[in-house]
Amino acid sequence: MRLTSVMEMFCLAALSLWGNYQPAEAETLVWGITSFPPGYITSGPDQGQGYGDKLEKFMIKHLPQYDHEIVEYPNWERQINQLKQGPLVCSALYWYRPPKERATIKDSYLVSAPSGVFFQHDVVVVKSKRHLFAEEVSFRELLKNHQLNFGYNRPYGMTYNRILADHVGIDAGIDLGTLPPRERMERLRRAPNIVVRSAGNMIEGMIEMLMRNRVDYILEYDFMIKYHQHKMGLKDQLVSLPTREVKDSISRMAFGCSATPQGKKAIAAINQVLKTHRHSQVFRQVLSYLVPQGREKIYWQEYDKILDISK
Repeated sequence: MRLTSVMEMFCLAALSLWGNYQPAEAETLVWGITSFPPGYITSGPDQGQGYGDKLEKFMIKHLPQYDHEIVEYPNWERQINQLKQGPLVCSALYWYRPPKERATIKDSYLVSAPSGVFFQHDVVVVKSKRHLFAEEVSFRELLKNHQLNFGYNRPYGMTYNRILADHVGIDAGIDLGTLPPRERMERLRRAPNIVVRSAGNMIEGMIEMLMRNRVDYILEYDFMIKYHQHKMGLKDQLVSLPTREVKDSISRMAFGCSATPQGKKAIAAINQVLKTHRHSQVFRQVLSYLVPQGREKIYWQEYDKILDISK
């Protein structure tokens, strides 16, 4: 057989194979959000401009290997449930835990390297009831006072979760935040001075309960209270109280993904993006909502401490 004939046959075969080639479809990464302004802003003129929205948009831009889909869930509990079910659901607004502290969450979700820092929740009360509370309060001691009702709407991180778990009799080895939502809500509702709210409109709904005297105090971030006071026209009607257990304490946030092989792969990719871009001014600007007025210096000092943490 002539060499040219062999070459012609090879080229025809290669063209045939190329014509039948179908590139593998990119994996879909679902970004779960819920109304949680100014974290996720799902309606109104600022829709999509929350710091969680911006963090996810940043990741979408820098993870082109995935098809991305943003899915809104009616409340935080549904969002957590979907992330746990997987196979690949992620969120920008999870608490960071060092690898040695992840035993209690390993079957629930995976977390990335830290993506930002924030000051922890304060106890928040209506100004007209300020006289019922000390200058500095203890959340643990407040829960012991059955004359005052606490309004609960979501997990608040390890310190507050542990105090609440102790209050309702949950074993020390169990993290309240990792319990199935229905079980967690049922356990908390058994306490006579805890009012549980799991509906959407998470922050404003709880503030409305404060204003209507259905609860006496809540836990919330200072930056969220300021945002919602302005939005709701409640200028100076709410007071944030220093809380002994977390006073001036800085926490770190992270991306969370499903505890599946797909989620593990996504977390590795997210960590690489963080390692490359966390130091940049563009990424820092995404976090501007979290920087408290008058405490900018300490905020960015604490932020700089996370830049060398890779997982």
